[in-house]
Amino acid sequence: MFSKLSKWVTAHPKKIITAWIILLLSGAYFALQFPGILSAGGFNDPESDSMIGKELVSEEFSNRYAQNAIVVVNNNELTIEDDSYREHIEEIAGEISDVQHVEEITTYYDDESEQFISKDKNTTYLLIGLSGTEDEATNTAPVLQEKLEPLNKGGFYTELTGSPALTYGLNDVTKKEVVKAEMIAIPIMVVILLLVFRTVASAAVPLIVAAFALVNTMAVCYFIGQQYTLNILTFNIISMIGLGVVVDYALFIVSRFKNELKSHSVSDAVKISVETSGRAVFYSGITVAISLAALFIPNMMIFNSIALGGVIVVIFAILTSLTLLPSVLMLMGEKINWGKLSKGKKTENGDKWDSFIAKVIKKPVVFSLPAIVVLLIMVWPALQVNMQVPVASATSIPESEPSREGFEVLTASFEQGDIFPIEVIVHSDESVLDPKNIESIDELTSNIESLDGVEEVTSITNWEEDWAVSDYKSFFENIEELPNEVTKPMENLVNIDNGESTSIILVSPIEAADTKQTHDLVRDIRSEVDAVQTDGLSVLVGGETAVGVDFDDKVIENIPYIILAIFGVSFIILIATFRSILIPIKAIVLNAIVTLASVGLLVFVFQNGFSFTADVDQTINSVTPVVLFAVLFGLSMDYEVIIISRMKELHDSGVSHNESIIKGISETAKIVNGAALIMIVVFGAFAIVEVRTVAEIGLGLAFAIFVDAALVRTILVPTLMKLMGRANWWLPFKKKTYTDYGDRQVLKREAE
Repeated sequence: MFSKLSKWVTAHPKKIITAWIILLLSGAYFALQFPGILSAGGFNDPESDSMIGKELVSEEFSNRYAQNAIVVVNNNELTIEDDSYREHIEEIAGEISDVQHVEEITTYYDDESEQFISKDKNTTYLLIGLSGTEDEATNTAPVLQEKLEPLNKGGFYTELTGSPALTYGLNDVTKKEVVKAEMIAIPIMVVILLLVFRTVASAAVPLIVAAFALVNTMAVCYFIGQQYTLNILTFNIISMIGLGVVVDYALFIVSRFKNELKSHSVSDAVKISVETSGRAVFYSGITVAISLAALFIPNMMIFNSIALGGVIVVIFAILTSLTLLPSVLMLMGEKINWGKLSKGKKTENGDKWDSFIAKVIKKPVVFSLPAIVVLLIMVWPALQVNMQVPVASATSIPESEPSREGFEVLTASFEQGDIFPIEVIVHSDESVLDPKNIESIDELTSNIESLDGVEEVTSITNWEEDWAVSDYKSFFENIEELPNEVTKPMENLVNIDNGESTSIILVSPIEAADTKQTHDLVRDIRSEVDAVQTDGLSVLVGGETAVGVDFDDKVIENIPYIILAIFGVSFIILIATFRSILIPIKAIVLNAIVTLASVGLLVFVFQNGFSFTADVDQTINSVTPVVLFAVLFGLSMDYEVIIISRMKELHDSGVSHNESIIKGISETAKIVNGAALIMIVVFGAFAIVEVRTVAEIGLGLAFAIFVDAALVRTILVPTLMKLMGRANWWLPFKKKTYTDYGDRQVLKREAE
């Protein structure tokens, strides 16, 4: 396959380059529009009880909306009872009432509910019910913010917050942070490429190829995003993985081309580069793509978005590396060495690597055991990992973001249980107010009230302290005959105006919605629901905390399937690449350990606050370890494939076992270390962004590549290759074949 590809590329370089330029120009506009269609949502399981409950409440209650924004208002000099305060709230309502998608505005002054005022009466909020989809609600946020900006006057603090505003803020910050990360990474990448290649032309080519891959990836994702909602992390992943992978692949092929050009014609040098380094890039890229594709398994929007962006950018990395790049090299020829830099003091890096690796494999046990111990120490914090997606929280975005400031004013002024209660949704095909159903609701209410961690429970059977169940039965039996002022308070607890089929029990937890204690409370409530006899009723536990619990449970449930998929497919691909059984097993085990070590660092930094003592109240995003595993498992294979492929070339050409290990590492050390450094720079740039999830992923990836370079490839790969001896290359049922590369023969082994 690679022989035919190399012949085709060298025969039609101008046509191939022209085709790629047409793709670039036609896709550039759509690539620029791509960030604008992305969403910050997707951190939920659409099939979970909490999301089904959320949809049910939105359908059954005329005063409940799937999307809600909040305007928080504060004045330290006035209270909610002052006329000027009321005038300000009415002015806000008047300004935003005609904004598209604003359906209902609820304030304290509607029925003077204490839910809307802080204890000091200086702070209140307006609840804005929004129609339309999540994306439409998000796009409404900047319009509302523009309307509210002039109303920060007369000592009033007025700010939009809530999910749509926080989502819009996160999207806006993420776009800016990606640009900032790229502005940091790209200049450093240029310096590294110049140090590796020592020529301007060689350094420029990988970056040019990266532009083609990134632009076309974003253009394709733009069209996919017209049909399916994609998370903003798609943009981050395309930029993060794309920059690293495309430049690395180009680095490998350009380096091989420059070496072959010393003793071959331009055409032959391109052919050999495609058939050797190109083959390694292909299998490496396929491994990365398949590892990322495993993220489709949970079938949740956030993981689908990351998988989609990652897989497509890796596919474009492979395509550009095997078609566009060789075509460019074919036309450039010797000009690839244009702009030579001064070499400075001559060093014998190859000899140093030869000497070092020779010492390592001379005493493989002495060198490998300390390396393994260090890795296991790094892995240990990962055993303390507490995975939890943020809910009812603004910690994912910078403190300077206005919507986060508003959110923190809101949560500091009000009980979080009042703002983000746990909702127990009781639904009946007939009337939920039937006497038998009221008995079940009363029993459920009483059981929930007795649970640890509950501050208050509001139900249709506990709003009058002196009433018995029989009193509630009588009340609801005659509810249609009662005046509106009596029944109106019930409209938030039962859909009186829409069939009386659904009731909500509101549970205010003692702790904040995002804490472990409140997550545990959701599980306790579900246990109580299962224990109560509710014949004829369907009972769902919802609310923001329950949405997070269901998301985390779905992630944890799918982790074994993701791991098995990645392990299984990677094993098959590596067998096909190396014609070996033990090398794929070794690669899988080492990559798994490196991934766990990176999770260990995240636990140490983000969860435990730079401490080895577990902090059960802190978490890392449940998305992060899963994404790290999928991405790292693929990327770590890059260097494994390049190094082991060179060892195999040497071994198959008759070089001794020890010499193939030494030369395999020393001959690839400069280029592979340069590639690893580029990855570390790219990922490290994303580790310093102010979006928490992106920072976690960036730091985890950068650290893992560093560990892989410093310990795995330098110590463990050569020592384990030495210890396994000839068994490295053992594969049942294989025969020897020869492939001619110009004026030399390289022995290859093909499976029968």
